[in-house]
This record gives sequence, C-alpha cells and structure tokens, in this order.
Amino acid sequence: MMLRSATEKIELVQANVEKTLEEEIDNVSMRLSHLCNVNNSDVLALAAQTDDSNAFNKYNFEKILRETFNYMMIPSDDMLASVFYMVSGDNTYIKDDLVIPQTEIKQSKWYQQALSNKNNVCIGSYSSKVTYSLKTKYQFTIAAGLSPDNSLDRTNKIEMATLFIQSEIGNMLREYNKESSLGTMYLVDENKEVLLNVSDQEIQLPNDLDLNQSIYRERLGLTAFTYLVKEITPTGWKLVSVVDSEILLEEFNKIACIIIVITVILFILFYLFSSIFLKRIIHPVNEVIEGLKQVEGGSLDIHIPISGQSEIRTMIHSFNRMVRRLKVLIHDNEQQQQMKHEAEIRALQSQINPHFLVNTLSSIRFMAQVSKFDGIKNMAEALIRILSCSFRRNGSFYSLKEELEVLSSYIFLMKVRYSDGFEYTADVGEACMEDRVPRLILQPIIENCIVHGFSEMEDIGEIQLRAYHEEDKLCIVIEDNGKGMTEAQIREILKPKEDKEDNYSIGISNVYSRLKLNFGETCEMKIVSEPGKYTRTTIEIPRKSMG
Repeated sequence: MMLRSATEKIELVQANVEKTLEEEIDNVSMRLSHLCNVNNSDVLALAAQTDDSNAFNKYNFEKILRETFNYMMIPSDDMLASVFYMVSGDNTYIKDDLVIPQTEIKQSKWYQQALSNKNNVCIGSYSSKVTYSLKTKYQFTIAAGLSPDNSLDRTNKIEMATLFIQSEIGNMLREYNKESSLGTMYLVDENKEVLLNVSDQEIQLPNDLDLNQSIYRERLGLTAFTYLVKEITPTGWKLVSVVDSEILLEEFNKIACIIIVITVILFILFYLFSSIFLKRIIHPVNEVIEGLKQVEGGSLDIHIPISGQSEIRTMIHSFNRMVRRLKVLIHDNEQQQQMKHEAEIRALQSQINPHFLVNTLSSIRFMAQVSKFDGIKNMAEALIRILSCSFRRNGSFYSLKEELEVLSSYIFLMKVRYSDGFEYTADVGEACMEDRVPRLILQPIIENCIVHGFSEMEDIGEIQLRAYHEEDKLCIVIEDNGKGMTEAQIREILKPKEDKEDNYSIGISNVYSRLKLNFGETCEMKIVSEPGKYTRTTIEIPRKSMG
C-alpha cells in the first residue's frame, strides 16, 4: 500500500509520456498511409518516375514530387525527412538528407518488418542524429516505413516509402529526470535494448528484469532500486523508470512521521481531555442513567452519590429527590386504589335488582296456590343458588362453568315468570369451562334480552350464548332476536349508573364497570344491534384458568 502510494506520481508521468508517444506514432502512421494511398497512389507514381538515369528528367520529377508532397503533407516542425527507397538501389530524399547510411536503414528491424508486411506501416526509432539540419542533443526520431505491392506501386520500382519525424518525448524525459523523486526514465524495446536514454548515467537494468511486471524491485550492491514498467501498445516498447527506493519513499516517510507525531500529540490531548470529561461528566451521567434504568425496572430504593460539575450535581440531587417523592406518591396511590377497588367491587356485587326478587317471590306465591310442591321446590332451589352466588364473599371470580350453572337457575326462574315465552341455547366448548370470569356478569345481559328485547313481542324469543377461545382471550357472545336498540340506546345503557333512571340497564353498566375494574384496557365489551332484528353483546377478557 505504501509503495503503491509512492509510485502513483511516477505512473502519472509515465502515462503522460505514453499518451504523447502513442499520439506521435498514430500521427506518423496516418501521414504515411495517406501519402501512399491518396488519389490512386499518385505520390508513389511520381516517386517511381524519379528512378530515372537521365539526370534532367530525375531533377524535374523530384521537383514535382516535392511540390506534391508539400501540398499533401501539412508543413510542421516535427517533419524531418521522407525517403523513397528504390528496388534499383537508388533513393529519393524529400525535405532533408539522412545522416544514417542507407545500409543501416535497410538492415534495421522496422525496415525488414515492413518488407515482410506489404502495405502495412511499421514503426522504428533512432536516438542519434538522423538528418544534417537537426542538432538537438536529446533527439528521438520516429521512423515509419511502408513497402507497397503492385496494387499501390504498379511500376514495382519502389521498395520502401518512409517518414522520419522528431518526437517530443526526448525533451519530456529530460525534464522529468531532473526531479529525483521521479527517478530516471528510459525507453527500451521488448528485448531490453535501449531506444532512448537522455541521462548522463549508464543504464543498469537487471538481467532478470521482467518487463511484463508493472513494478519490480531489485538490490544492486548496497542500494535498492524500484523499476516501474509501462508498455507502449502499438510498438511493444517499454517505458522503464528506475528510482532509488529510499528516495521513492522519502516524501512518504516524511509525511508519515509528521502524521505520527500529530497523532501522538492528539492522542495525548484526547487522553487528558477524556480523563477529565469522564471523571466530571460521563461517570456521573452514567450513574444517573443506571439509576433511571433501576427506576424503570420498579426499584425505588436507588440513591446516587453527589459528584461531578455543578450542573451535574444539581441534576443528581433533583433525581434523588424525584425518586423519593415518586416512592411516596406510588405508595399513597396504591393504598388509595386498593381501597377504592375493594369498595367498588363490594358495591357492584351488592347491587341486585330488587324488582327481580319481588317478582320472583310473587311467582313462588302464585305457584304455591295453583300447583303442587315440586314447582315451588324447583323455584326455591334456583333462587337460593342465585342469592348464594350474589352474597358470596370468598373472591370475586369463579369458573365459567359455575357462572353458567347460576345463569341456568336464573333462566329457569325467568321462564316460569314469562310462561316459557323464550328459548335459550348455549354452545360452550369444554376448553372454556375452567376459564376464570367475574361473578354474575352474564345474568344482567340475559335479563336485558328478556325484559327489554322481548317486550311487546308476539313470537317466541330466542337467546343464543356462545363461548370460545380466540388467541389469548375468552370470547362470550350473547345474541337475541328481540326488538333491538338504536345507537343512542346502546350509549345510554353503557353510561355510569348515576346518570340514568332505567333499572334494567343498570346491570349492563355494572357489568361494563366491573370488567374495566378487574381487567383494565385488556378487556372489551361491544354491543351491536339492529332495531327490529337482533342485539348481539360480545365480551372479550384475558384467558386465565381456575387451576
């Protein structure tokens, strides 16, 4: 990671050189290809005509060729020369003559490649002086050659058409090599032969240097060197930057040392500040948070020692005072709620409709006059069961089974009173029988069905009771086919007993109040009715078995 960061600058420089060199190669290739192919290869035809033994004719054709060349090729400073090599061994120079001997040119690798690949441009290079006029010290010349076949040169006189241009990378490498952190940059071919060296140092490339690796490290003597290799795609040439590893990492090491020093200083300051901050603020605040968690869990015996800054001390003092006050208020509230709860339960359980007792006793007296003793016995037993349940003091809950037994006694008495004017059916699963319910919560609802729902009815009334489990709740549904109620009447019977005068609806509101006192918001009582059709009362309470 450190080496990668240190070499990024060198890689950027290599990318810049690579881009410049590739653009120059593409440029000279396009120029030469254009020169040989444009206008049905007219330039090649003119060049072939210069291969003439008559000096006068040769001179005239060369003049025409130069004019055509200058017309077709936009004049530029980088263009050094163009040479047409003839099969006869003669050649024609345009713009400038070459210093390099013809034999050396023809034996060069790029020249031989062009001969083998007709009509294709092949690229070569020279780092020495190429023409007589150019005297730049760090000269790098790109040579491009194209050997035409008879489709381009119908005279078959031209062996090779060439262009020589001056490259800018010589000057670029010289400027980059001035900066020690960039090392020394060379241009080599695929065989590690040096194509361009603008430094005054002798090139030291390891024998085992792998040009296919982008980064290579090697120790030469006592010095470690890092080699960065960048390929020039069109030619297979390689840009090789050689830099002393210590110099490469020098700037990075300086920055790293500065960062380490700053980090240590910041760490010391942070440690000092944290110690003070923890001691004076965080620790007391954490103690308050822990105290709040204990209070949330129900523990009110917590007391936090006073410590920390003035504001923190005030907060802790207020917290301790709040806990003490909360403990007193909760204790007082629990006592008041307990007393109120017990009083409400006793008052609600003692409210038995006096009209029911009077009417039942009247029925018993009537039975005694007109019937035998069995009827009186049955009514008396039913009344005893109801009164025994009403005045029982050993708990306000019993099983649903016991509630249904008391309800059966009540329905027996009401059937006697109303001369079997209604039918009652119950559908209760065995799994519901042992569920706990408050005492006498069904009788007021059945009474409302009989007294209110079936009044002024000529047909036989029907009462259906169902009990079932739904998730974790016991659901009891009582439905009749009576005259029903309006929404206003439903709201009226659910009002607290102090606000109404109808004795029959007092029992309904008592049931609703007792359910809320015993179960709170976990229970629900709903009355749905349609006038002239039905009334359905649904009670949902949490399941809890008597066992």
